[in-house]
Amino acid sequence: MGVFLVQRSEKRRALRHMERRVPLSDTEFGQTFFSHDRAGIAARLRHLLQRHIVVDLSGIHPDDRLVEDLRMDALDSLSTVEFIVDVEKEFGISLPNDIAEKMRTLRDVVDFVATKLPNSPLQTDR
Repeated sequence: MGVFLVQRSEKRRALRHMERRVPLSDTEFGQTFFSHDRAGIAARLRHLLQRHIVVDLSGIHPDDRLVEDLRMDALDSLSTVEFIVDVEKEFGISLPNDIAEKMRTLRDVVDFVATKLPNSPLQTDR
């Protein structure tokens, strides 16, 4: 019962963080906060993230911190690892642990993925 109460408290905390924001669909999220070349990536990543967080992400901002603001680790301790694995599968890229550990926001993930996709003007060899 204690674990359930903690999880419920963390869920409320994450929801409070987003409560006054206008809800957006995945597509609207990408188009609102990202350039044309990254909007589709952002929409796909938000959709993937929703599978790993038990709160409604329609009010997420790309600069919300995944752990501190959205309580990703507190709500499900494996969710962060599972999210990274899904990102790698979805986009056919490798996300090294040292890079993943530095990512704090969804914007960080979008920026990294965008640089790894073929035909990206910012593509790096990392």
